[in-house]
Amino acid sequence: MQFCLVHGGWQGGWCWDAVARSLRDGGHTVLAPTLRGSESGDVDRAEVNLTAIGEGLVEEIRRAGLRDVVLVGHSGGGPAIQYAADRLPDLTRRVVFVDAWVLRDGEAIHDVLPDPLPEAGRAAAAETKDGTVAMDPGLWRAHFMNGATEEQVAAVTDRLVPVPLGWLEEPISLPRFWSAGLSSSYVFLRDDKGVPPELYREMAQRLGDPRVVDCEGPHEAMLTHPEALAEALITAAKE
Repeated sequence: MQFCLVHGGWQGGWCWDAVARSLRDGGHTVLAPTLRGSESGDVDRAEVNLTAIGEGLVEEIRRAGLRDVVLVGHSGGGPAIQYAADRLPDLTRRVVFVDAWVLRDGEAIHDVLPDPLPEAGRAAAAETKDGTVAMDPGLWRAHFMNGATEEQVAAVTDRLVPVPLGWLEEPISLPRFWSAGLSSSYVFLRDDKGVPPELYREMAQRLGDPRVVDCEGPHEAMLTHPEALAEALITAAKE
């Protein structure tokens, strides 16, 4: 199978390295791009929004020549794969959401996040020159990588980058996604403490009747339980 693994906020395609290695060892093709605005280093993130992120992902998939691709979106990467599938329905085999946001047409990520997260994000962005939201290391450790070893946390903390507010605030345009009849799956991470689990269940219910797969690990299971997540993705992607 061909997989396109799409990361969530504060990371890059590098977060999928161990998962991608496991999938490739099993004979699968893997693309794990870094979304626009999530590049490392001194990057201008001021004008990056969900549309720019989605268009960049579409370009990456086309450039890679993928066909019959399984689009996997984690967390904030969920809307990005929705955008790509909307524009590339003929190239999409299945959409797989890993504790990810599933948006309706015209909805933004901040519309589905529980209070007080949207207001906190806006307030944080207002304090920066480029309108971005940084990740608090303590929050990352306690709610995103809970249960991880000190070594696992230390290996990634310095690689985290701010999230463009436009990723969270811009309403998504999905003229075709909900009518395209795409096969879908939802992977639930058993130890995820990012948001209340009821929200993930609500996101899955939006898909109608997705294939549901459970996987051990916290929100950042790709960093803590990569082999288990790779196995879950294979199960989620099978027809």
